[in-house]
Amino acid sequence: MKKIRLCPGNMPVAYKMLMKMKLTVFLILITFLGSIASESYSQSTRLTLNIRNSTVKEILGQIEDQSEFRFFYSDRVDVDRVTSISQKNKRIFEILDELFDNTGVTYEVRGRQIALSKDEEITNFSFLQSRQQPNTVTGTVTDENGEPLPGVTVMIKGTMQGTITNIDGNYTLQSIPAEGVLVFSFVGMRSQEIEVGNQTSIDVSMVTDAIGIDEVVAIGYGVTKKSDLTGSITTVKSEDLENVKMQSIDQGLVGRAAGVQVISSSGVPGSAPAVRIRGTTSLQGANEPLYVIDGFPIYAGGGSGNAGGQAGSSNISGISSINPNDIASIEILKDASATAIYGARAANGVVLITTKSGSIGNDKISFSANYGFQNITQKLDMMDAYNYALLQNEAVVNDGGAAIYSDEDLAEIQSHPELATNWQDEVFVTAPTQEYNIAFTGGDKKTNYAITGGYLKQDGIVKNTDFERFTARLNLSRQMNNWLKAGTHITANRIFSNQQNTDAGNVIRGAQQFNPIFPIYEGEGYSFVPMNDGGYTDVNDGILINNPVATVNEVLRQTQRNGILGDIFVEIKLTPHLIAKVTGGANISNVKNDTYLPMSTREGVGNSGVGTIAYNLNQNWLNENTLSYINDFGEHSVSAVVGATFQENYFEGVSASSQGYTNDILQENNLDGGEVYNTPYSSKTRWGLISYLGRVNYSYKSKYLATIAGRIDGSSRFGADNKYAFFPSGSIAWRASEEEFIKNLNVFSNLKIRGSFGYTGNQEIGLYNSLPTTGTQTYTWGDGSLATGVSPNKIPNPGLKWEKTGQFDFGVDFGFFNNRLGVTVDYYHKKTTQMLYSEQVPYSSGFTNFLNNIGSMQNKGIELEIRGDIFTGDFKWDANFNLSANRNKVLSLAGVLYKDVGATQGDVKIDNWLRRIWVGESIGAFFGWQFDGIFQNQDEVDAHNQTIGNAWIGGRRYKDVSSEDDNPEDGKYTGAPDGIVDNADRQIIGNALPDFIGGMNNNLSYKNFNLNVFFQWSVGNDIFSYDKTQLTLPTGGQNVLAYMTDRWTSSNPSNVLPKATTNRQIVINDYYVEDGSYLKIKNILLGYTFPQSLIRGIDRLNVYCSLNNFITFTKYSGYDPEVSYRGASNLTMGEDYSTYPQSKTVMFGVKIDF
Repeated sequence: MKKIRLCPGNMPVAYKMLMKMKLTVFLILITFLGSIASESYSQSTRLTLNIRNSTVKEILGQIEDQSEFRFFYSDRVDVDRVTSISQKNKRIFEILDELFDNTGVTYEVRGRQIALSKDEEITNFSFLQSRQQPNTVTGTVTDENGEPLPGVTVMIKGTMQGTITNIDGNYTLQSIPAEGVLVFSFVGMRSQEIEVGNQTSIDVSMVTDAIGIDEVVAIGYGVTKKSDLTGSITTVKSEDLENVKMQSIDQGLVGRAAGVQVISSSGVPGSAPAVRIRGTTSLQGANEPLYVIDGFPIYAGGGSGNAGGQAGSSNISGISSINPNDIASIEILKDASATAIYGARAANGVVLITTKSGSIGNDKISFSANYGFQNITQKLDMMDAYNYALLQNEAVVNDGGAAIYSDEDLAEIQSHPELATNWQDEVFVTAPTQEYNIAFTGGDKKTNYAITGGYLKQDGIVKNTDFERFTARLNLSRQMNNWLKAGTHITANRIFSNQQNTDAGNVIRGAQQFNPIFPIYEGEGYSFVPMNDGGYTDVNDGILINNPVATVNEVLRQTQRNGILGDIFVEIKLTPHLIAKVTGGANISNVKNDTYLPMSTREGVGNSGVGTIAYNLNQNWLNENTLSYINDFGEHSVSAVVGATFQENYFEGVSASSQGYTNDILQENNLDGGEVYNTPYSSKTRWGLISYLGRVNYSYKSKYLATIAGRIDGSSRFGADNKYAFFPSGSIAWRASEEEFIKNLNVFSNLKIRGSFGYTGNQEIGLYNSLPTTGTQTYTWGDGSLATGVSPNKIPNPGLKWEKTGQFDFGVDFGFFNNRLGVTVDYYHKKTTQMLYSEQVPYSSGFTNFLNNIGSMQNKGIELEIRGDIFTGDFKWDANFNLSANRNKVLSLAGVLYKDVGATQGDVKIDNWLRRIWVGESIGAFFGWQFDGIFQNQDEVDAHNQTIGNAWIGGRRYKDVSSEDDNPEDGKYTGAPDGIVDNADRQIIGNALPDFIGGMNNNLSYKNFNLNVFFQWSVGNDIFSYDKTQLTLPTGGQNVLAYMTDRWTSSNPSNVLPKATTNRQIVINDYYVEDGSYLKIKNILLGYTFPQSLIRGIDRLNVYCSLNNFITFTKYSGYDPEVSYRGASNLTMGEDYSTYPQSKTVMFGVKIDF
């Protein structure tokens, strides 16, 4: 056949960039793109084809799919001819020679375009002139308001040729074939395709894509469409957050996402709940997710990522310093495909938080205010004064003593119940809460901005506890020209907080158990504390319970925190597809804690007042440098990001204390006024993280999707040989709904099947466990004198390794009825290896333990999410339902089969351990004896041979279930009962981890009215009630629950409640374990938006009433089933010991937009 090869002489494509940077902190290095002659592509490109019995048209299509060649031909070319071709690694000329041999068809190659014609036709593209004459097109791109849009990408479809609009929205694109198609794209706008034809000027008005914005999902160092996701990510929308009147960001996660458990462990104002994403992954390391706010990683425990205690450490959550009103969206990254880009800090999941920004041509002022009242959800029914006195007498007499209260005393107490003190009523109060927010947002074609300010004052339901926060935020970005963009995110906060001791033996325990006969005040002071003469108002001061009113009125525990979190970034659009970004940021806070225990309280009387001041400074610095690439090659789409990040944290703290004051007037403000100076404490720490990251997303026909991601982290926390680790991940997805055979079913509007696997890490441990460290020690000489020196203070572990979590995820996304109904199902399996835990060492070493990698643990589960627009029109109802089940199991413990955890809690003396970490069992398991009723007579006592607890008439009896003779290595005694109740009879008696968790959000509206109802639940979790160990133990001195009037006596042989005694023996058993399942109507909000005819001059006016945490259905007898003793500790989940209760809140508010 005849061949004509055109080799155009000089057709270079040159790109020049003028980089003018006013921000000298950044150095941008990239300028490239050379010239490629058209002929070089056709000469160098080689193709492989093996096609049998296909039409010429199909073969040409295969060539276009494998390359950038595009074919043009007239009607005279027979493309329906059936033929076969087999070529391996051949150039286009050799392939076309064979394909059209002896057909009379000639071809002409010009660059990447190939014209086909018959012999009698002119073969120099003249037959395509009317359709294919290259030309130059210019135009302007604007938004819906006619404002120019800079930075819009304009591409010739199917090629790499394109440009971007300048600062005025103008563009020029040359060498466009007449049959070319221009594609205009911009984030948040609907893409448009326009055929060029003979046009030389094309202006485009971009339209906001509401659905597209909804579907844009943050994925860490970038965004993507939800339809293109290959990982497991849940989005919490800003409108859902607006219905939750919350004080902290993490409260907005409660029940909103499958697989996310939020444990509101305390109702203390400003406290952070414990958050678990797909279960607990570490025994001793952190289990909280990593929070990333506008690209800056922070930690829920204070923002620094410092593990372990330091002088002056803050008890205020780092998350609570962020104003939830500033949030635009929250993305929860759950599987390894989504989280691996964060590497060493992503084993527990990642929460991406994007704050609000302005929009072009929409300057707006928004103001909101709310005011409400909080109350305790319920109070415990405690014994009244008269029955309390009877109980005390009975307990003493049962133990052979004389009654405390005479008959005359009892008569007086009974006849004057108004003189008794209900300590819960005195401690718990109706607490106001108020919040005010203002925002200025807007922008033009060059700049968008958001300036916000907020004030929150939340009083606690425990008297004299509160949380006060001031916040200010600036989000600003400016398009300097069509290739350069710069911006900043800055937030400043100031917090004041007054709190009370919420550990065991705290003020709440005093409100439950303090003597109801005592008045609040007696003489010149509080009851049960010293008078001026140094004597006590009651001789019975043996119990460790404080007058709770004295504590809340007089004890000072105040925290002040000042913080700033911010970054500055520069983006350079190197080409239409390539963007370089450099970010520098800092998170700086200082915290001051003041404590004073005055002589007017039991806490301070023994030391004549105790004052303490602690201060810390925390500085966290971050630099991130990324290069992002996005491009389409016909039906192929590729996006990629590579980067390097550097983060360093510095912490210093100091505390000083004294005691022995003359009076309480100056409190801790006069530490030198104390007679005794306690040993001061100070510390400095520093840690660093160097990281290199990358991710590639690939899509073919938006149908076949793949993602590869990875991160290399180097951490200062680990041993010299293990400082660096690589965390890779991969995922694939198939959008089956794009296949014709699925479309023909007319069932699915979306069907996507996806799978992923990868590794992430956990670096949240103490800072210097791999290194030898020293500390100050005292030494006693032979003559009794003391010397102070420096000595090693722990055993280092230079071989310390990362905790590493591998996770597999398989998910299916369904859409029905044009996506009005969406369903997502995920199955996951996580395995953590090299778990970190403190192992005991022989006392002869001089130490008690050291940190080591000892074992492995797994979590596996199923997640279900259902979303639906149920009704539309005047009456609208959309709902979101989620349900998840996680199963946790410890797999190995470094050669042993179990480890015991904790022997006491506060001042409760426990015969044996409550927690045992057992290979093959869940980390949440409770361990103890099984309650078996009450001993009714001496014969039962003698026959039972019980070696624990009060083995006497009226005492609790426990089951004999196994024998100690078998002495199993796994600690699980399974032998036959041996007639002795001892340690061998301890069994698993409960589990703190739930079987199922979930939530359901309902948004309803009718015309101008809107109603939000949110349900949240937990099923199958148990609670171990330390309160119940106290409040059902009829013993001397302390009050108990009212139903203890039904305790065992000879005339009332109860088989549940023991007899009164002054002998306190607490045995861990299943009587203290309760079902912690609950269903909460977590939030009800009713609002009304005024019609425009009534509010001229105002864009929007909405008023509302909100009820939060108002209705709970549960069998749990405590204040609230959302409890976890000592907060986020992995080993005290589900334990309730006088926990600060959750509050129920009624709130009224207004929102105004101008």
